[in-house]
Amino acid sequence: MNILENSYIITGPTASGKTNLAIKLAQHLNTEIICMDSMTLFKDMDIGTAKPTQDEQAMVKHHMVDILKPTEPSSVQFWLKSAKEIALELIAKGKSPIFVGGTPLYLKALMMGLFEIPEIPKHIRSELEEKFPQTDFAAAYRMLEEIDADSAKKIHSNDRRRIIRALEVWKSLGITISSLQKQWEITTNSTFNPDKIRCIWLQMPRHKLHERIHNRTKLLLKKGWVDEVKCLRKKYPVLSKEASQAIGYSQIAQFLEGLINIEKMEDAINLATRQLAKKQETWFRHLPACIPISLENNFRFWGFDIDIQSDNH
Repeated sequence: MNILENSYIITGPTASGKTNLAIKLAQHLNTEIICMDSMTLFKDMDIGTAKPTQDEQAMVKHHMVDILKPTEPSSVQFWLKSAKEIALELIAKGKSPIFVGGTPLYLKALMMGLFEIPEIPKHIRSELEEKFPQTDFAAAYRMLEEIDADSAKKIHSNDRRRIIRALEVWKSLGITISSLQKQWEITTNSTFNPDKIRCIWLQMPRHKLHERIHNRTKLLLKKGWVDEVKCLRKKYPVLSKEASQAIGYSQIAQFLEGLINIEKMEDAINLATRQLAKKQETWFRHLPACIPISLENNFRFWGFDIDIQSDNH
């Protein structure tokens, strides 16, 4: 069964109004929502991730929310496997799932499958780890520049983990990781059919999106975001790598440690959120299956005409 032919996808940059539209559409279709967001997976991170509220979740059932502790790892593979299982269950019941969220890698994996690399013997990584220790791995980056210039352009010279990963692929398989990644690109993927995908991304003028981002940051702070971070730090002293990437939590931690004042904290959150929105929009523009639409007071698409209200999710 083709999941995409039986589903709807609503994506867009952070604060563009995805949640509100998705709930309206789900109510119209009498269906359920599958969250396509890497941060709403985590429990106890509710305010800062702009997670659907309890009232919103009572209106429409949301899946892939609050399923991991912030100390647990997550991955595209984990999300895709779980989301597909839920989608198939809904389709079997005669429902059309609505995928909603702004995590680009989740979206691309849903559309095109996973970018997978054959299993690599563990001893190869161990040898590279030993050869290029954490304290001195500049030579590893120079080697990467020589064997895989394309990857070297994308990977920061301080990103030892990704450098080692690229080197172990080359050493084990005899081909570069960039050549494998090209097989996952739209232009070379023969199985990718945008005509079979119903996907929209919410687009709005940059100044309006920035205004919504700033307003939402103020609202989330009023709702108790700082207290949420206090509780989170107490309950989970060490977050997983994935959970620690959530915007705002590190900036608030700096404020709590007295490193910045509240004004600089808010500015830093807004800056990081604007940067995220810009990256998201770049992704969506380069996915031909995603159709940009602008929302005013009504949603008119896919044959639907639905009244919507202002929202910042």
